[in-house]
Amino acid sequence: MNKHTQRQILSVMAPYQKRGIPYRAKQVKRLLMIFDDIFRHEPYVAEQLNRVGRRQIIGYWERSRGDSEQVRQEKYAILKWFFEHTDLKVRVPIPKKRSIKSPKKSDEMRSK
Repeated sequence: MNKHTQRQILSVMAPYQKRGIPYRAKQVKRLLMIFDDIFRHEPYVAEQLNRVGRRQIIGYWERSRGDSEQVRQEKYAILKWFFEHTDLKVRVPIPKKRSIKSPKKSDEMRSK
């Protein structure tokens, strides 16, 4: 991620970050990692925040299927907060829950 985009994100998140609240600092780091992942996997976005939309966020949810439900909800919360406090008109899609029918890869390996 280029420095300009990172500064834009951090300036929007400045009121969210408060000293002495480590969870919020963790959430800001998580937000930077989310955007970094989106910019790495979708080069046509060209590291511009105004080009990130619903489709790119859905692609991110697909790539991060291995995360736990709690982590996915925390990521959803910080993405939603970010887009609510910017001029970008993006509705953040709710991450789909893991289906109970599909076993994890580790479970498949144990059964063999």
